[in-house]
Amino acid sequence: MKKLEITPGVMSSSRNKLYHFTFFNIISFTLLSGNTITLFALRLGADSLLIGIISFFAYISYLCMPIGKSLVPKYGTVGLMGRFWFLRHLMMLPILFIPLAAIRERPLAVYGVIVFSVLGFYVFRGIAITGYNPVIGDIVEENERGAFLSRLQKIQHAVTLVVSIVMALLLGREAPLFRYSSFFLFGIICGIYASFVFSKIPEPGHTTDTESKNLWRSFTIAYKRKPFKQFITCHFLISLASFMITPFLIVYIKMVYAQPDNFVLIFTVFGSIGAILMALVSGFMLDRLGAKPLYFIFTGIIALAIIPTILSPDMKNQQAVWIFSAAVFFFHHMGSHGVLNSGQTYFFAAITAEERLDLGIVFFLTRGLGGGIGALAGGFILQRLQHYPALDAVNVFRIYFGFLVLFIIVIIFFINRMETLGAYPIRNVLAAIVSPREIRTISLLNRLDKFRTISEEKRTIRALAASKSELSVNDILLKLKSPRFTIRKEALTTLSTLPVDKNVADSLISQVKNHPFTTAYLAADIIGKRKINEGIPVLRLQLHSEDFFLSGKCMVSLARLDDRESLSDIEDIVRKTDNARLIVHGSVALEIFKDPYSIAVLLSKLTEKTQPYMKDEIILSIANILGFGEWFYPIYISFLKKNSVGISHLKDFINERGVGPHLSDKIDKLFQSLETGDRIQFASLGELLLKQIDVICKDVNCSSTFRKAIKDTNFTRLNRFCFLTAALILWFADV
Repeated sequence: MKKLEITPGVMSSSRNKLYHFTFFNIISFTLLSGNTITLFALRLGADSLLIGIISFFAYISYLCMPIGKSLVPKYGTVGLMGRFWFLRHLMMLPILFIPLAAIRERPLAVYGVIVFSVLGFYVFRGIAITGYNPVIGDIVEENERGAFLSRLQKIQHAVTLVVSIVMALLLGREAPLFRYSSFFLFGIICGIYASFVFSKIPEPGHTTDTESKNLWRSFTIAYKRKPFKQFITCHFLISLASFMITPFLIVYIKMVYAQPDNFVLIFTVFGSIGAILMALVSGFMLDRLGAKPLYFIFTGIIALAIIPTILSPDMKNQQAVWIFSAAVFFFHHMGSHGVLNSGQTYFFAAITAEERLDLGIVFFLTRGLGGGIGALAGGFILQRLQHYPALDAVNVFRIYFGFLVLFIIVIIFFINRMETLGAYPIRNVLAAIVSPREIRTISLLNRLDKFRTISEEKRTIRALAASKSELSVNDILLKLKSPRFTIRKEALTTLSTLPVDKNVADSLISQVKNHPFTTAYLAADIIGKRKINEGIPVLRLQLHSEDFFLSGKCMVSLARLDDRESLSDIEDIVRKTDNARLIVHGSVALEIFKDPYSIAVLLSKLTEKTQPYMKDEIILSIANILGFGEWFYPIYISFLKKNSVGISHLKDFINERGVGPHLSDKIDKLFQSLETGDRIQFASLGELLLKQIDVICKDVNCSSTFRKAIKDTNFTRLNRFCFLTAALILWFADV
């Protein structure tokens, strides 16, 4: 028993071995079972009941899994599967000699050998596959499991497609029985080789003797958990329904439309194409959207696929029969294999690593029980319906498949009630799969998992920002844990464009709290812009941070969140600081609050020795608090470029708007003093005008604040302040 430490290298090597195993095993499986054995039995004269019994063996095999579980301590999961996979194919050797019995016209011997070989083939399969799920669980990371299972499905169905085409070409319309025997022989050889390949995979680390409990006890414990209980119920029902359909589609095509064996195999080729398309869709979407919505969608496809069989139109044209049959097989196989793939992914999400061995057996037992009952029930029901003289073959299948459509619709309602386990809502997924934007987002997310350089990772994150899709939220949140500052910065920039949920809010709050001097300021900015009120406490906490980038963003964000309790602290910071960034951000924050009493704080900063651009920020903030910022901004830009042009714009404004006669002369003189630079006269006229004008902001008259400032030469020596004062006088002057 080879037990190695499951390192990334060992996992990768094991996955490659499993791909190798899957390739040869699916050749063997296609040649020895399913459609091939069904066609072989029909060629030998088997009826619907015998077809149902043969199909039932495929699912009764799961009942043998407890035997396999009891042998795991002796052989290990890999050793067990390798040995019994080998024995499984030896059981098919007797079937090679059926043509000899058929030539001698011994039907009982023929059917007896078929039953013996097929039963042995599946019994040993059931014992062997006990360890399959534990192996899958150990060699694949959780977030890649859906994609890995989809890759296996691609291999399986691509190989099935090629093998089916070759078989269809070699069989012809009436192939001799010995040709079937050659297929069986080659299948046995491939299966034996596949068993040796599987034996080289290292033993899983989670399947020790002590971790395997009593099977029934494991099941009852898990069944108490709602997700597992809901899933295993739906798993049983969909297995029942699916295998009341799959083996009897071939019977339907042969009985209703009288198609030869090679044509039927061609139709199964289209089924394989449908399954490949399913694998491509699942690999692309499953790990992104979650298992439940795809489980729902693929179950719906199974129902849609058999609706045409209820109609069973009378088609005289062989080409029409081909198109009809190919479409039925295509969509049925897409749905049935999609259900298995998404269901297995959901199953892994609903259990723990230690439960994989025991509950993996339960998974297959449930599938086997549902499938076995479905196959037997399907054969029995069809045989009973065929005994009614009033029903021809067409109406027999119309009734049969019509009942199954109704049954599957009921199952869909059960699936809709399953726990999401982190998946997106079904309605959102249905919208996503028809949206080019969401499809592109999924493509980018898949690329994000496979980046090779930092620049490639950054480009992908930026592209996700442009998509603005909620599908990318979880993956972008993971990037906040990157050791690279630039990646965390790109991730935060992207988050600012994406929908906000609790996980996003919590992550942003964590960034503000734990990442000062790096990305905390970006997160603080997003909290304010996206109105995340849960972030107010941490913003208050970091308001006095030594990281002035962070402190500045906290002020602005608290203002955006209208946190009035922080206003006095922000005013205090602005009043005391000489840091340019804090002054600018504080000015913006006070501007957003639009509190009239903050104007005095901002005016006090104008007299300090600061750069001109700092004064510009303060003046524009004051104008916005007073409510004329939009009008004032372009005029102020003109003033900064050339004083006389800015003053001319003010004159144009007063000429167009007009002003009361009691103010007109004073305003004209105010302009003259502004143009000549006579600050003493400007201060005198300005104070007089401000006594006659009410500068109202939120029902507060701010005239006294500006009268006090205009009497101070520290203010009037500033051209910018004087221009602001002249502008506000004109704005608030009586018409």
